[in-house]
Formats: sequence, C-alpha cells, structure tokens
Amino acid sequence: MKRFIVLLVSVLIAAPGIAFAADTADNPKSDEPTYDLTLYLWGTSVAGQVDTDRGEFDTHISFSDLLKNLNFAAMLRGRAQFGKFSIVSDLEYFDLESDRESTTLRFGPRGNIKVPVSGKAELNQWIVELNGGYQIFNLKGPFSAGPSDERGTIGELYAGGRYVALKPVLDWEVGPFSDKTGEWERWIDAVVGARVGIDLSKTVVLGIQGDVGGFNIGNSSKFAWSQITSLSWHFSDSLILSLGYKFLDVKKDHGDNQIDIQLRGPFAAMTARF
Repeated sequence: MKRFIVLLVSVLIAAPGIAFAADTADNPKSDEPTYDLTLYLWGTSVAGQVDTDRGEFDTHISFSDLLKNLNFAAMLRGRAQFGKFSIVSDLEYFDLESDRESTTLRFGPRGNIKVPVSGKAELNQWIVELNGGYQIFNLKGPFSAGPSDERGTIGELYAGGRYVALKPVLDWEVGPFSDKTGEWERWIDAVVGARVGIDLSKTVVLGIQGDVGGFNIGNSSKFAWSQITSLSWHFSDSLILSLGYKFLDVKKDHGDNQIDIQLRGPFAAMTARF
C-alpha cells in the first residue's frame, strides 16, 4: 500500500522534470539557420519531502522503480538557431500506473473483524515548454591553439514558460466500497536561465546550463531550479550524441501541504541537425 501512495505523491509534482534533452549553447560555424530535433531519456531517481500539519514525510524512488510503473512515454525536443537568437521547445507525455497493492485491516477488540483494502495510483501528464535565447558572448575557448583554431566558448541567456497539465488518479477499494478519483491540474512556470558551451575539441562540446523558475506566480511552482552538465559528440555534420547529468529541485504548494521534490540522474540524447 505504501508504494502506490509514494508514487502518487512523488510524481504529482516532480514529473515535469522526468526527462531532459541535451541542449547547450553550441553554435554552428556559419550564419545559416540550423534546426535540431532530439530524442532523449533521463534515468532519474526521485527524493521527496512532504511538509504537512502532521509532520514531514520523506521518500526516495529509484529509476528502476519508476520504470516498472511506466506504461508509455514520449519525449521530443527541438531547437532552432538564427544567428545569435535561438528558440527551444519541448514536448513530453507520461503515463504511469502502479501495481495494485492489497492489505487487510483488522477491527474489534480481538481484531476478528477483517476488511480488505486495495488501491493503485495512476498519472497522465503533458508538459509543453517554450523559451527564447540570445547569445551574449562568443570567445576564444581555453583549449584554442591559436587564431586559426575555431574552438571557442559561447554563452546565451534564455527565458520562457513551461506549461504542465497532469491528472493523478487514485483507484481504491475498502470492503464493498470502491471509487476512482482524480482530476486535471494545470499551471505555468516562468523560467529564466543561461547556457554555456565550451569546445573541448573540434567535435566535442562541454555544456553547462542552469535556470530558475516558478516564483510562486499565481498557481505556479513556489520555486524551481535546475543544473545540467553534458558532453556532446558531433560524430557527423548532422548527428550529435550527448551524455550528461541533471539535477532538478521543485517546491510547490499543494492544498495545505508543501512538497519539495529533487530529481537527479544521468541522461542520454540523440540529436539530428538540419
């Protein structure tokens, strides 16, 4: 019974960050517009804390446990580069469902009254993110060997919004009684951040990215921040393989409770450039 409750509480607020595509400030060597399309997977674990008027509730869910409860997921990210300007979009869909957990409650002075109890948690979620960036510097990199060496360090600032729509469902049975409850919850987080791309070689780029968001505006998250480090290998003019690590922290008020969720883990991404 504990597992499906933990799953519901954790993914309710944390799932907006379950996946992330490698997205650095990598800049093409020409002024021609470029378009990137990325498929990605984030092998995240979840650590959470729920602060209620009855005390704090802590939990941790490994990536393997989340994977066992995954019915379907789709993750797609795009980036368009126009000189110093960039547009990044992200579309994610998740369908999570826990196994049904069962137990027996005992009542009466001798515990001879038995009532079967079972339940499971489900979650459907859409995430749509859009932000625009502007390159603020393009310098010779620390690994540049001279004026003719094209290796550099590029940085950009970006701002945008993240729309989240989720429907957590609790399917429970207590003796002869049963119910299935849940409704859609939606909010938009404003996001601001910076990206830096450092050319380690002609084909390998170190990417560092950080952002903050939410700011407790309306129904948004109270506060959210993330940090991503990645290595991208351009093994052809049109294909890029990226590996990295991401940390995401989300704080949000949910009813009378405050939930703090931390997601961390490695990610892998494959990008096609046009």
